[in-house]
Amino acid sequence: MRVYLAATSSGMTKALKKKTIQECNPLYILETFFNGEKKCLEALNIVDNDNFLLDSGAFSYMNGAKVTLKQMNEYVNRYIAFIKKYNIKYFFELDVDSVFGIQQVEVWRNKIENETGRQCIPVWHKGRGVDYWKRLCEQYSYIAIGGIVTHEIKASEYNLIRKLINYAYKRNVKVHGLGFTKTKELHKYKFYSVDSSSYNTAASRGQQIHFFNGEYVSARVLEKGNKKVKIGELVAHNLKEWVKYQKYMDMRRY
Repeated sequence: MRVYLAATSSGMTKALKKKTIQECNPLYILETFFNGEKKCLEALNIVDNDNFLLDSGAFSYMNGAKVTLKQMNEYVNRYIAFIKKYNIKYFFELDVDSVFGIQQVEVWRNKIENETGRQCIPVWHKGRGVDYWKRLCEQYSYIAIGGIVTHEIKASEYNLIRKLINYAYKRNVKVHGLGFTKTKELHKYKFYSVDSSSYNTAASRGQQIHFFNGEYVSARVLEKGNKKVKIGELVAHNLKEWVKYQKYMDMRRY
């Protein structure tokens, strides 16, 4: 299973990031186009094109970033231009269903695919329904499940995720779990890939320190006493531990 690490563009100084990346050598990285072309290129250069995932930035728009239809059309054009210029192999659609509706999402999906000459990774949301998932499995070889981070799909509904994945798996369709990295549970799901920024957000927001214990990633709040936490160093430490987990999960095949 591929565990893509996101948010590698933030939290550390440029020098510390370079040092940390050289030491741990991550296998797979995801970056969002919402952060800009420069950040995406930095991520792409850490790994090669086969091991890079380009996120459309839809999550940012669904979580408060204001945008008009005209601005989104311009954003889509820039997204297409970047994909074509750097021959990006794996990229998500703009699944902004909650902002512009599924019909407009499909218009942009078709536009992206027609102009890049390759399929995107469509992102299923619960509101699209199970029949829509089945249609995606007929049309695509790689699809994603969204709405996990935003709790659109609640923990009590994770059995639905398992059923969707199993349906796709039987049809040789790869499934990506957006933001699904409950490391104690992940091995129970036949995802082809997932992504996480937990190593970064847990350090910068919760001052949590992470450790890979051989099977999953454990966390505890840093006991800092009277000392100020050096967030950059904490992010670097957590990234190294997550790369260990990444390499462990890379050996698991279903």
